[in-house]
Formats: sequence, structure tokens, C-alpha cells
Amino acid sequence: MEIHLTTNQLLLIASCVLGLAVAWFLYTVGPAWDQFANWKIAQLRPRLQALRLDDEEKLRLYLRLWGGAMLITLIVLGFYLQMIPIALACMYLLYVMPHILIHWAIEHRQTLLRDQMVGASITMANACRAGLALAQGLQTVAEEAPEPLATEFHRIVYQYESGLTLKETLVEAKERLDLDSFTLFVSAVLVCLERGGRITEALERISESLQENQRLERKLDSATAAGRKVMVVLAVFPVGFLGLFYLIFPEGTGMLFTTILGQVVLTAVIGIVYLSIRWSQRIMAIEI
Repeated sequence: MEIHLTTNQLLLIASCVLGLAVAWFLYTVGPAWDQFANWKIAQLRPRLQALRLDDEEKLRLYLRLWGGAMLITLIVLGFYLQMIPIALACMYLLYVMPHILIHWAIEHRQTLLRDQMVGASITMANACRAGLALAQGLQTVAEEAPEPLATEFHRIVYQYESGLTLKETLVEAKERLDLDSFTLFVSAVLVCLERGGRITEALERISESLQENQRLERKLDSATAAGRKVMVVLAVFPVGFLGLFYLIFPEGTGMLFTTILGQVVLTAVIGIVYLSIRWSQRIMAIEI
């Protein structure tokens, strides 16, 4: 009895086999891959730990998915579709993607903490003006501040209640977070603790300074918003142009994928777009 399978059924079976093969490969080489992935992000791990973005289970899962995506790209584009130049370009983009995403997550977390420090300074000044002790003021900020800043202040209060001095807890948080706004806040508090002075006035001046910095940074973001939009449009434009050209002349467009010369041209375009985006990001990365 002969069994005849359609093309769609064969493709489905092949896809299932490929998926099982990738899953088995990731399972067997998982520990070795984890070591390589940890080496890859070793320089960024201290910042992840400092900003509490170091969930080991999620990070290990994401890094294994990253490895699986690179392997699938190599198998599908490199071996199955015989588009080796494009496969190498896509694998390089996937290779650098973790650093890009982790940098973005770190910058996003730092921006949140920086913006929330304005309200925290005002809340702290009001608490001290109301007659609360400094430790009670920190507790008030921890209860009223939004996340993720609330977690950091809760940690300061917890360490203080566990026996550390207020100076030790604040210095530890300052060194761990490494944020200009938080460093300014801690410095003012420590000066008032060691040399005396009206802490409410110091905190009010700090909040005004942080508000001014925040205003300048948002003004800078608004000034560079048009440039970022242009960068996105120019990055997407080659894809739209390729799709439009396929509608007009599908045979010629197909040669970009079926011939080595066409694949090299596509790889060169991908490289130019990638380098242009990185260059534009460095130009617009202005710090105050």
C-alpha cells in the first residue's frame, strides 16, 4: 500500500522535524550555549544587576531563544534556501541584537529613575518640612514613589532597619545605581547629615535643578524627534522599494534572491542601512 503525500504535507512534516531538531540541539548544547551567552553579555551584567533587570530565568530563556533564532536562520536561509550571503548578514544582525536590546532596557530604566527623582526630592523635602526624621522621609518616598524608584527606596529603608547606618545605605545605593540625579540627591543628604544645614532647602534646590535638567532633556528629545523619524523612514524605505519593485517586475526582483550577485547586493544594502542607523544614533546621542 503506497502512501502519497502532498507538497503541503511534506512541508509540514519537514517543519516539524526541523523544529524538533532545533529543540533537541538547544537542549543538548544548552549549558555550553549558556556559558557563551553569559560571556557575550558579561560587560552589561553589572548594570543589569544594579538596575534589577537580572531575572536569571527570563534572561536564560531569552538567550536560548536568541541562539535558536540564529540556528534557524542558518538552516533555513543558508542551507535550505541557499542564500548564504543573506543568511550571514541576518545572523550578524541577530548576533548584535542582545547588546542593542539590553542597552535599550538599561537606558529606559535609567530614564525612568531619573525622571522619578524629581518627585522623590519634592516628597522628601515636604516630609522633612512636616517634622519627620530623615529615615521616616525615606519611608514616605518609598511608599509614594512609582516603580521602579519605589523598589530602590524600599531597599534603602530595609537595609537601614537591618542595622546599617543611613550613610552606608545611601552610599551603597548611589554606587549601585550610578545616576547623576540620585548622586546629587545622596550628596545633599549626606552633607546635611555630616555638617548640618536645612535639608528642606537643599532638597528643594535639588528638585529645581533636576526639573531644569529634565526640561532640557525633553527639549532635546523634541529637537531630535524629527531626525529619529527620518532615520526610521530611510531604514524602512529599501524594504518598501523592494516590495514595490517586485509588483512591477517580479522576475527581476526574484534574481536578487536566486543569484549570488543579487544576494551580495542585498547583503550590501543591509550593511549600509545598519551602519547608517548606528551612525545616526551616535550623532543624535547628545548628553547634557
